[in-house]
Amino acid sequence: MRGRRLLLLAPCSAVLLLSGHGAAADWPQWRGVNRDARSAEAGLLQSWPAGGPPLSFKASGLGGGFSSVAVVGERIYTLGDLSDAQYALALARKDGAILWKSKVGPTWKDEYLGPRSTPTVDGDRVYVLGTEGDLYCLEAATGKTVWTKNLVQDFGGQMMKVEGSEWKFSESPLVDGDRVIVT
Repeated sequence: MRGRRLLLLAPCSAVLLLSGHGAAADWPQWRGVNRDARSAEAGLLQSWPAGGPPLSFKASGLGGGFSSVAVVGERIYTLGDLSDAQYALALARKDGAILWKSKVGPTWKDEYLGPRSTPTVDGDRVYVLGTEGDLYCLEAATGKTVWTKNLVQDFGGQMMKVEGSEWKFSESPLVDGDRVIVT
């Protein structure tokens, strides 16, 4: 169980290290503003000081999984498997406190453990995709469900199987105007 918690914390660490040091730009979706993994930040350190940069905070209680983070304004959004379900979570950027958590599907019960997609933030909405194909639109401020669809039940979606192993849904939603795109 300890290893599972660390899996989710690792992607958060880069954002958390920088979060307390000036006003960093938003990172609203997987791989950033343009989905190209490029940051417009300037003035970054050319080398790390001995012992690394000061730690702003540590977050716990995020569950297991491989989701990355979306950072918008004063909030950090991610997904994690807790003991009873899969959750979307919002944390305070200043100290890592959990502001809300919303159930978005069942836990992933196999050897790979936890969600893989990254939340997408667009305006006052957060879009997340759980491992069972549960697509949610949540209020960014509260985590309250605005709407939900299931890719299998509502659209006849199918997940591929490779050598007897069933994959799970793991892509990050893309918002394009008034459309939310997942495949």
